[in-house]
Amino acid sequence: MRTSSSIRTAIIERPLAYQMRRLAAARANESGLQILTLPQMAARLAGGFTYPVTAEQMEPGIQAALDEGGFAELEHVRQLPGMTRAVARVLRKAWDADIDLARIEGERVHDLALIEQRMKARLPSAAMTRGDLRDAALARIDHAAALLGPVRIERLSHVAPVWRSLVNALCHVVAVAWEAPDGADTAWFEGAVEPLVRLQPGAEWVRVSCADPHHEVIEALRWVRNLISAGRAKPSDIAIAAASTAAWDDHFLALAGDAGLRMHFSQGIPALSTRDGQRCAALADVLLNGLSNERVRRLVSLCLGQGGAIDRLPENWLSALPRGATLPTLVDWQRALEAARGTLPTFDAGNALLPFLALLAKGPIGAAEAAGALLRGRSLGLWQAATRSVPAHALELTLRQTRLPDETDAGDSVVWCPAADLAAAPRPWVRLLGLTSHAWPRPLADDPVLPNHIVPAAQLDPDPVEKADRRHFAVIADAATEGLVLSRSRRNAQGGRVGPSPLLAGGTAERSLSQARIDADRPASCSRL
Repeated sequence: MRTSSSIRTAIIERPLAYQMRRLAAARANESGLQILTLPQMAARLAGGFTYPVTAEQMEPGIQAALDEGGFAELEHVRQLPGMTRAVARVLRKAWDADIDLARIEGERVHDLALIEQRMKARLPSAAMTRGDLRDAALARIDHAAALLGPVRIERLSHVAPVWRSLVNALCHVVAVAWEAPDGADTAWFEGAVEPLVRLQPGAEWVRVSCADPHHEVIEALRWVRNLISAGRAKPSDIAIAAASTAAWDDHFLALAGDAGLRMHFSQGIPALSTRDGQRCAALADVLLNGLSNERVRRLVSLCLGQGGAIDRLPENWLSALPRGATLPTLVDWQRALEAARGTLPTFDAGNALLPFLALLAKGPIGAAEAAGALLRGRSLGLWQAATRSVPAHALELTLRQTRLPDETDAGDSVVWCPAADLAAAPRPWVRLLGLTSHAWPRPLADDPVLPNHIVPAAQLDPDPVEKADRRHFAVIADAATEGLVLSRSRRNAQGGRVGPSPLLAGGTAERSLSQARIDADRPASCSRL
């Protein structure tokens, strides 16, 4: 049986760091090591099966709180699409900044405090917000030696204010060390700070410019393929990153397979790139835009094979319907199915299809019932997650933003990730994309629910995105000891000209890459690259 003296804890952040730290621990046979995030560490100390509140629990509680009404300022906007997520976002900011909304004056803040109170009342007893979890952990700090052992904070460049009192309290009970990268805010920390030891200086910067984001992806994959084929790097040593990955995700999904590369998306893959996501999109299309021959054909073809009642449709049901007919109403479908049955006496699709068509004809008000009848497994879970915080009329936008975890192992793959993920688990070969004037660092923006004139931005967000982007860039560049390529687009996806990022000022000369150029080292099998 393991004794408490054998337990030790590594504190990490971000999903990529979690995977890579687990892999390193397995290879080193580090028995007794716990790999936790700060919220997980607090939950471990708090005990009683407590855990940080999840989005799946938080957003329905916020939606129910908004539905109750009775607000001073938020009453007229409480039913707008996206309101639930906006409130959830600002509550997380307030929790991270350790702000007690109930103690701040102002009608807007009082509305948010009321929403928070109502949401907490609907949570399971074991689910806690970050401030409550911190307080519960502080109450059991004397058990830290047995539950955590020595604690090592690994590569975190910023610790949210809500956790700082807990970390400092741990310093008086167990040994706490912080392996801090350059630029980390450690002034508040009472334990031992261990600066990262660099065995060799960072690689020389190589600056390139590409025509547009699609061209950037092509050049990045060429670079990766040439490194691997020449034996200069293993896939697990290579990373491609951007401050925000949305502009490049679809291009990487489409082109990585053609390049023959295993690529891990640490931020998850867009749900609409999977068959489960396409089922949800097809159902949303019919509910929002109405019945039609084309929409129903697409929906049924995607939903077949899930083991549901729709699998009872005869194999020839598509060929028996008139392809040129639009069939915009339920009555039109009934007539078409009756006509098909008159032509082919053995054809019987109406009994299996018409009940589903009747549900679809209800439109968005029948969304939950239609999803329960047509979707199964992960498709149904994805639909429920998409509808958890928005009305059915906003489904298309929500589905575009939904992501699913990537099942590719990061330990043997090239990684495509946000810069925040790579800063927490850096690699020696790095290519950074999107180094343009408005993409890296990203500009500051007022919170739409708690703008600066109500709660100062410096108080609500002590680690603003612009500051974080600059810090992540510096950490990644310092850790890229073998190769660092800084890439930008000359034009954005809409064709507008964009300038270079201020982070590139004073660097090496830039090489302009033509979109029509041919890679001299291209293998014959990779025709598209």
